[in-house]
Amino acid sequence: MSFRMQTLNEEEEYSWTQKDSTDGREILIAVDHGPKSKHAFDWALTHFCRPGDTVHLLHSVSSLKNNIVCDASQTLMDKLSAEALKLSKVKIVTRIVEGDAGKSICKEAEKVKPIAVVMGTRGRSLMKSVLQGSVSEYCFHNCKAAPVIIVPGIVESGEES
Repeated sequence: MSFRMQTLNEEEEYSWTQKDSTDGREILIAVDHGPKSKHAFDWALTHFCRPGDTVHLLHSVSSLKNNIVCDASQTLMDKLSAEALKLSKVKIVTRIVEGDAGKSICKEAEKVKPIAVVMGTRGRSLMKSVLQGSVSEYCFHNCKAAPVIIVPGIVESGEES
């Protein structure tokens, strides 16, 4: 049960209104073809999304004119959409955009206004991220929505988390 407070003038009394529990949340998940992205996608479906949410899957490509890239991207989005529907009972919106990944993610977040932008990261060192650039680091500093960056880790059994 969540409540939303109304802001009123000093002379008026405050009242609490109950937010409709059927309202779903908007969640943006940035995906690519890599295993770290898939891990972040799986994490979001398992730990973050709930039935009724709308998940916006976003994939950024360098050129929409390349048919091979577009076909591979569409296949990826179809596969992830089917998996999300099956596992989490969420609504899915997919979008393939052209341009720099970090800028595309932040631009889409401004349009969608999600409660969070979920993405994976390779887990590189600070020095490598600074020298080579990092999409997740760019989004962390420039995205207006809350970035949720899933860092790869090691669990006790020795398998990747």
